[in-house]
Amino acid sequence: MIKFDKEELLNIAELSSLKLNEQEADVLVNEIKRFLDYTEELNQVTLAKEVSPVKNVNVFREDIAEQKDTSHLLAQAPQTKDTYFVVPKVLKSS
Repeated sequence: MIKFDKEELLNIAELSSLKLNEQEADVLVNEIKRFLDYTEELNQVTLAKEVSPVKNVNVFREDIAEQKDTSHLLAQAPQTKDTYFVVPKVLKSS
């Protein structure tokens, strides 16, 4: 079982520059103890079958540019220029 008490919590709070009153400290200590007890229970679980880790594999494909008709999309925009949407400027120049 993992040892965690009010003194430990107050030490962590001080290092984190958190201000806790007595009632908050009592509530937090109890919640953290419950959480730590639960994680301790999870450590006791045994698996019936050992599962090997899944290896992710990236699948690459050829990057091919295709010409698409975007006129139906541009027709919905309030303002366009050539084949682009016109939007308000969002960055200031220095």
